[in-house]
Amino acid sequence: MDRSPPWSISVRDPAVRGPHELHRPAFSGDTGAADPELVAHLAALDGTAATRLPAVRALATARVFVPVTAALTTDLASASPGLDKHAEMALVTITGRDGRRAVPAFTSAAALLAWHPDVRPVPVEGARAARTALDDGAAAVLVDPGQPTQLVVTGSELDQLAAVWSEATGGGPAG
Repeated sequence: MDRSPPWSISVRDPAVRGPHELHRPAFSGDTGAADPELVAHLAALDGTAATRLPAVRALATARVFVPVTAALTTDLASASPGLDKHAEMALVTITGRDGRRAVPAFTSAAALLAWHPDVRPVPVEGARAARTALDDGAAAVLVDPGQPTQLVVTGSELDQLAAVWSEATGGGPAG
């Protein structure tokens, strides 16, 4: 039996700047614990719209964590002999077996670090994670991948979730 996860991890090329940056300080004093309302809605998921809609609504305003990692870049404008190397933070995405990409989002910092201990958890609103996914050309936000309470947000739900962020920020990208 194949126990490998149905995705692979990739890092967005930091040389290709998207219309957003995940660097704004937010959630000061955040302990990294899961949002209790979101966790309750995820635990109640039973495959019906009656439980799914409240979970997606809770995700819109909940703080979640997206993974970023350092990615080496080369400063080609350097006048020194050889090339200087720089590291920039890049969003980690996962690619499903069908080739579609998703932005993973985690209910807690501990859940993210258990999933991949070498990444940095960045706190963002769920709606911002959705806007970031669309801005990066991803097809989904995957909440707590591999967990029994996993939630996959795609299609019109992803569009509507991203619209919450756009409306809150005056229509702009997740920057």
